[in-house]
Amino acid sequence: HATDRGCTAPGCSMPGYLAEVHHVDEWAHGGHTNIDKLTFACGQHHRLIKPGGWTTRKRKDGTTEWLPPPHLPIKPGTNTYHHPEKMLDDGQEG
Repeated sequence: HATDRGCTAPGCSMPGYLAEVHHVDEWAHGGHTNIDKLTFACGQHHRLIKPGGWTTRKRKDGTTEWLPPPHLPIKPGTNTYHHPEKMLDDGQEG
């Protein structure tokens, strides 16, 4: 909960205590339950993750990137809703 704070799908406002835990590397296909390979997804977004549908991957900074299916003209993205400090950071020291 401390890292993601809520569903990691772009634009989703579902808080972490109502989200499901998603294995970025599919558990059913040999993925491990390692904390750095887990992320939050609300039920609605979790059901979109499937072969031919949405997929997820971890970026180098630890955020979860959502990748749309090939037939959708949408760019991959991350969710900053639960991390307002990332939106407020202007790169200047206090």
